[in-house]
Order: sequence, then structure tokens, then C-alpha cells
Amino acid sequence: MELIVLNRQIKSKKKEMYHKAKQFGINDPKTIQCSQELDLLLNQYQELKIPSKEPSLV
Repeated sequence: MELIVLNRQIKSKKKEMYHKAKQFGINDPKTIQCSQELDLLLNQYQELKIPSKEPSLV
């Protein structure tokens, strides 16, 4: 997935989570689910932005 597209999805999910937190509270399952979805997007972004360095087999 392209970084630009992923970045847009992250911004959108952040807004969604903010609105759910305001409406339902931070401990509501809807807000928590949204937060977990945001976590997944952020993890994907980080993996694309900073490729993992696997140890060399020397």
C-alpha cells in the first residue's frame, strides 16, 4: 500500500476515533475498536517507512 494512501487513511481514522471518544467516551468499545484499527494502520505505515533490518547470517 502506498504511503500517501495509508497516510490519508490514518488521518481519517484519527478523526473518526476523536469523534467517537467525544460522543461515547474513551473507554467505550466503539472507541477502543477504532483505536485498534488506527494502531494497525500505524503499524503498516511504520513497516513501509522503516523496513525491518533482519540480522545477517554471517
